[in-house]
Amino acid sequence: MPANRRGVVERPSCPSLSGGALTHTQAVVGGQSDIGQFGAKYMVRSAPVGRQWACMTSVWFVIALLSLLGPTLCRGEQQGQTCDARASFQRVDRLLKRQQYGEARAVLGQLQACHNLAAIDMFNIGWLYGKARDFPSALTIFRSVNVDVPDHPTHEYAIALSEFELGDYKSTAKVLGALRSKGLCAAKCSDLLGVAYSKLGLYQDAYPVLAENFQKNPTDLFAYLNLVTFFADTGNFATADEIASRAVAAFPRNTEPLMMRGSLKMYQGMLESAHSDFAAAVRLSPRDPDAHFFVALSDYNQDKFADAASELRSAIGSGIVDSDLHYLLAECAIRLDPTKPLDALPELNQAIEIDAKSVSARTLRGKLLLQGGHPGKAVADLRLAHKMAPDSRSAIYNLARAYSALGKAEEAKSLFAQLSATTPDVLSELSDRRLRSALNQ
Repeated sequence: MPANRRGVVERPSCPSLSGGALTHTQAVVGGQSDIGQFGAKYMVRSAPVGRQWACMTSVWFVIALLSLLGPTLCRGEQQGQTCDARASFQRVDRLLKRQQYGEARAVLGQLQACHNLAAIDMFNIGWLYGKARDFPSALTIFRSVNVDVPDHPTHEYAIALSEFELGDYKSTAKVLGALRSKGLCAAKCSDLLGVAYSKLGLYQDAYPVLAENFQKNPTDLFAYLNLVTFFADTGNFATADEIASRAVAAFPRNTEPLMMRGSLKMYQGMLESAHSDFAAAVRLSPRDPDAHFFVALSDYNQDKFADAASELRSAIGSGIVDSDLHYLLAECAIRLDPTKPLDALPELNQAIEIDAKSVSARTLRGKLLLQGGHPGKAVADLRLAHKMAPDSRSAIYNLARAYSALGKAEEAKSLFAQLSATTPDVLSELSDRRLRSALNQ
C-alpha cells in the first residue's frame, strides 16, 4: 500500500480497522498554492502505515512548474556533470510507477548532490522521497527549505504528512491544528488532522473534524472513507458499512469504496459478501494487485484453495508483479497438497526476489526449511523476519524452534517466553495487516 491483505495472510494496501490511518488523504491544505489540482491522492499505507505516498504533487506538476521557472540545470558536486532536474523527476516518476523505490531514491540522492538547486526543486525532491517511502529524508528536506516554499500552509502540511508517516501523530495534530485555528486548513488538511486524532485515540476530537469536512465536501470520496475508518475504529461497524455503501453508490467507477466495504465484510467474517465486493473491484481495475489479493484471500478463508490459486495464477500471468500474490499462492500450494510443503518454495523465492523485506514470505520459507531439515538456512530467514517485524509472533515462534533445532537452548527459551500458549499463524498476521491497511488503520 505498501490499503497495506492480512486476514489469514500478511500484507500492506487496503483500508484498516483500528488505530491506523483512516484513509487516503490528498494534499493540499489550501491557502495560496494550487498544487493539489495536479496531485494524486496521498495514501496512508499503514505501517501501521504501510501505504505509499501517492505524492500530493504529480511529477507532471513539477515539470509544469519547472517549465515556468526555466530549465533547471546544475553542476554535479563530484563529477562535474550537468544535472537535469526535469529529466530526473521524469525518471523517478517512471521508477515509482514500477515500484522500484530503491532506484528512485538513488536518483533523488544524485539530484540532491547538485549545486544551486532552487528551493522549489528541493521541496519537490522531498515529496518524491515521500512517495519513495523515505520519510526521514522527506522530512529533513522540508525542514531545510524556507517556510514559505511553496507557501506556508502547503509547507506545514508537508511536514505534518511526513511526521504522520513516521508515526508522530502528536506532532501531526499540533501542526495541522495550528493551521486550522488560523483558517488555513482546507479539506485535505482536515482529513489528515482527523486521522491523526483518531490514531491518538482522541475520537471526540476526530469526529467533529471529519464530520464537518464531510458536510462541507459531500462529493469528496476521502471524506466518506475517513468516516468509514473512524466508525470501524470505534467498533460501530453498522454505521461504517452504511457509509461505505453510500460511497459505493456515489462513486460507482472507483474501486476504493468497494475495497473498503469488502474489507469491512471480511473483518466481520462475511466472506461471500466480501468476495463479491473484491471481485467487482477487479472488474473495475484489473491491474490492481490488492483487489486480486483480496479476492484470493476471501476464497482461501472459505477453504476454496483451488479457486484462490487460480485467481492468483491468473493475476500473476497477466503481468502483475506483487510479492504477496506469490506468498499467498505458496500458502495455497501447501493446503492443496500438505504432503509436499517444499513445493511451495519456488513461489516464496519469487516473493522474496520481488520484496526482500517480505516478513510473511521469509517467515514461511524459514518454517518450511526447518521442516525440511535445514535449520541453519531457516535461521537466516527467520532472524531477518524477526528483525524487520519484532512483534511478529509467527517469526518469533519459528525462530525459537529453529534455535532449538540447532541446540541453542537459551536463545530458544528467551523467544518462547515472549509467546502465549497459542501457536502463531503467518497467514493470519499478514491477512490482519492487509485488512487494517485496506481500512486505513
